[in-house]
Amino acid sequence: MFLLTRKNWVLLKNKMVWKGVIIEESLEDKSLLNLVKVIQTEKMQLEGENTFVTFHKIELDDNNKKEFIERAINSIKQGFYLHICDKGVIYVVFKDHMFKFSKDYPELEVARQYGKSIGILEEQMPFEKLIDNPWD
Repeated sequence: MFLLTRKNWVLLKNKMVWKGVIIEESLEDKSLLNLVKVIQTEKMQLEGENTFVTFHKIELDDNNKKEFIERAINSIKQGFYLHICDKGVIYVVFKDHMFKFSKDYPELEVARQYGKSIGILEEQMPFEKLIDNPWD
């Protein structure tokens, strides 16, 4: 039995829940999806492309974040990225690379330049917008 006390309520209220998007077709190992809660799934076109892909809007508890990022770095295919955000912080994960930053940090542009270097279109990396609206 779980007794909800004032202390437990504060802990639950302040628990970080990371939100993000995973493109299913970007994953070499789809078992990564087992670490997250899929909130919504929809087929959409990528910006600047004619291909339809499966977007999963996800949530991730803070206690699963480290394992998720470690597995994502190895699970995502070259030429894609995924992101998770909470409270103004974003993790952007590429194959074998990860960037963590807040809105006006120079690291944001470093991550975008890296994405462009592996063939991702700039309009597919609106990191400033994603920090505040991770499911857009």
